[in-house]
Amino acid sequence: MKEEYFDIFSNCFPSMQISYKRFYELLHKDSCVYFESKEDNRICGFAIVEDYAIRLMCVIPSMQGKGIGTRMISNIEKYARNRGFDKLITGGVSSRLFIGAPSESWGFFEKQGFVSVGRCDEMFLKLENFQLDKLKLHGSDIAEYGWFNGDMEDIRSAVSLVDESWTQYFINPGNIYVAKVNGEIASFCLVDTNCQNYLTDKYSNVGMPGCVGTVPKFRNKGIALEMVARVTEYLKIKGMVVSFIYFTGVAEWYEKIGYKTFLSECFGIKKLG
Repeated sequence: MKEEYFDIFSNCFPSMQISYKRFYELLHKDSCVYFESKEDNRICGFAIVEDYAIRLMCVIPSMQGKGIGTRMISNIEKYARNRGFDKLITGGVSSRLFIGAPSESWGFFEKQGFVSVGRCDEMFLKLENFQLDKLKLHGSDIAEYGWFNGDMEDIRSAVSLVDESWTQYFINPGNIYVAKVNGEIASFCLVDTNCQNYLTDKYSNVGMPGCVGTVPKFRNKGIALEMVARVTEYLKIKGMVVSFIYFTGVAEWYEKIGYKTFLSECFGIKKLG
């Protein structure tokens, strides 16, 4: 991957503050195809595409609004059609950088005929001043919290009641934290103490609660909120600098314990005729 791509990315998204090494690690895949545009023999824009997903697209800010991105989209459409795809999407949940189009660039994709099919936020919390005992939480009034140490089929059964596709990630009992009510799994999440993402260069040690879910009959009781707060406290104790929330549609819920939105993204799709 060309370093010029990283330079353009850094100009388009100065708040990201990641190194070229991290940029390469997050985006380089043998299955990706690269599109670029040049002016005066200089790269002024590029796009990284995997199958029908536009993983990343950037144009030098001073060159935006001159049709460069539109031409790249046209070339990407031709490529996708030739490969037998009938649509394009922005990002894609398997992307390791943006999983949608960053909100500041959504207007461009909308003009190209993309339709929004949802949005998400990515959040973080600096752990230095996080204090679990200062939060007014009530989940422990009815639930008990701790690391999962039971039969894996039990946790997968609970997870399947929330999102069947998540069960594939629940393979290591050592990183599963749960809340139980009368011995029954009520809420659960995965805990990552070595989270490699676009915040890692800026904040060094980054941890993450992931796949946070509550079995339907136990919802709206404050159980999961306290679970996430307890995991956040654990990450602080383990020396994490920041706790990261990846791909959430309930930002206001995480805000209750101090998380802040860092990035908002739109999921876009364009049908190809």
